[in-house]
Amino acid sequence: MRPSNGFKFCLVLISVLALSIFLTPVVHALLPFLRFEKIHNRLVMIFAIVAAASFVRFRSQSWETYGFDFAQPWKRLAGWGFLCGALMVLLVTIPEVVWGPRTVRDPVILSDVIQRFVKGLLSGVTVGVVEEFFFRGFIYTHLARRIGPALGVMAASAFYSLSHFFDNGQIFIPPSPGLGDAFRLSLGYLEPLAFHPLRFLPEFFGLFLFGVALNLAFIRTRSLFLAIGIHAGAVFLVKFQNAFLRKGPELYHPFFGSQPHYDGVFEWLLVAVFAAMLYWVAPKPPRFVSPRN
Repeated sequence: MRPSNGFKFCLVLISVLALSIFLTPVVHALLPFLRFEKIHNRLVMIFAIVAAASFVRFRSQSWETYGFDFAQPWKRLAGWGFLCGALMVLLVTIPEVVWGPRTVRDPVILSDVIQRFVKGLLSGVTVGVVEEFFFRGFIYTHLARRIGPALGVMAASAFYSLSHFFDNGQIFIPPSPGLGDAFRLSLGYLEPLAFHPLRFLPEFFGLFLFGVALNLAFIRTRSLFLAIGIHAGAVFLVKFQNAFLRKGPELYHPFFGSQPHYDGVFEWLLVAVFAAMLYWVAPKPPRFVSPRN
């Protein structure tokens, strides 16, 4: 009897965590200047992406099925997506400066502007490519085949949102960490969701809506490049604008939210409108690429 897909998923998840746990102390011994928990989290992300890419490779499936269709004008899609993502964040930010909780930094330091620009651009492109392949190209594509496009969008967007709250930063790491500390970090991912679920509801809903918007961009174009551009542009401007503005966690506005860009009613409405516009305005592909089983 062949193992079920759920069993395979659990097996892969256990393998990813096990590899990350055993390799974290090794990498930390080689690179002691890096934070132990950061090494662990990056290894989990890397192994998860490698597992997804290996699945595509070993099943001899086409990368076009997962959104990497270079026959389309992918540069144009990514470029327009980047501008749209940055514009969406800008439309959130301007009212927050005028009426909400954001304030202008004084002084603005040129070296900080340059540094945040470069880091924001690199982070945006990296996050855009990695997360869009994993959550939209891989997770959504497989969910849509099994439960349909509509439920697939809901499930993939919920998983995308939840993944932002897998936080083990509250786990104490001693000066000389070892294998047991890496194991505690893996268990610590669920602590915020298990003990403080209501605290994350506003952020969860905002990220869920953003995930829906990115899914609609993928569905509409049958290409990941528009979604990659949107995600990259949004991440870039979220990070780059901190060179000019501040919004501390102690600041809260009932309409604009607090520290994140996605926990206020105004931000939810803007993302929802943006998602609707994406679905109606984004270009359709010149040909339909049917998923391969």
